[in-house]
Amino acid sequence: MFKIISRFVGLFLFCYIAIIANTEAKNNANDSVKDDTIEWQLININYLSNSTTDFELIDQIYRRLKEISVKSNKYQLIFDNKYLLNIKQNKANLAANIHNLLHNELKRLNLIDNQQDNQNFMIETLPNQYNLNESLVLNSDYLFLFNNNDIILTYKNKQKMRKELESIYNQLHTVTLPLNDRYWPPEKNDGFLPIPDEFNYFFKGMLDDDYFKAIKLKEFNNIKLLLLSSYSLSGSPQLSLVSLSNEFNFIDRLELGEHFELEDGGVWNKFLIDKNYCITIQKIESPYDGSKKQTKLLNQTKYVISEKGVFIKLEKQ
Repeated sequence: MFKIISRFVGLFLFCYIAIIANTEAKNNANDSVKDDTIEWQLININYLSNSTTDFELIDQIYRRLKEISVKSNKYQLIFDNKYLLNIKQNKANLAANIHNLLHNELKRLNLIDNQQDNQNFMIETLPNQYNLNESLVLNSDYLFLFNNNDIILTYKNKQKMRKELESIYNQLHTVTLPLNDRYWPPEKNDGFLPIPDEFNYFFKGMLDDDYFKAIKLKEFNNIKLLLLSSYSLSGSPQLSLVSLSNEFNFIDRLELGEHFELEDGGVWNKFLIDKNYCITIQKIESPYDGSKKQTKLLNQTKYVISEKGVFIKLEKQ
């Protein structure tokens, strides 16, 4: 009887140790994959010049993808932390249309001389909601995905972008409050410094905003604040207030200065940021001919900045 019990205890201990060892091995493997995971930021959407792709389709794709997080490790492409797509290296040549899209994008990024560093992968399980081609390419700090409409989606290592933004931020001039319609639009000697256009999607801008320049406000409750100047596709100047975390993650964006053309005049914003960081925006309609029609206040909106850096619209009293 004693021998039976001893054998049973020995078998139990052996199985228990094996289970613990297997669990630890799995945890170590998961930790290794986690450590190897890269977060990506969409920075560009492009297509071939001879393509029939129209602006509306590109805009639809951007609006669909700009809120979706993309990560990857050596085994998977991960969308929104829940859709896990298995990937594997692919030694076959890229299809002609994919090759041409990639070549043009590498040329735009000045990476043509680094083409030998391309790592080609194949997505084994394709999700219908993203309309992706099976091809995936890595090169340097960039990831390239391909839409089935002959469109290339370019992503950049988000951690590297945050480091770049931190370096830019530390060089920016600081302005003091209050600000009353100041820097709208910014003038040559206002102290704004340029920011690469690839940060447009990082700042949740519109599809083809460009010519970015920025200046910073003093921090508010450990929230970093940028005055971001840009131009829309139509060439209209824009001024935005952008909030960032201490780790230079994007938090929120509020449009301060915008301008819209009307048939007989225009609509634009006037803004005030007071010393307590309370923001007031007035939307004004002004005619081209002031003798026929008076300037009119369309609405006035007030915002405060929450402890988390979100711009909260105040209800009218």
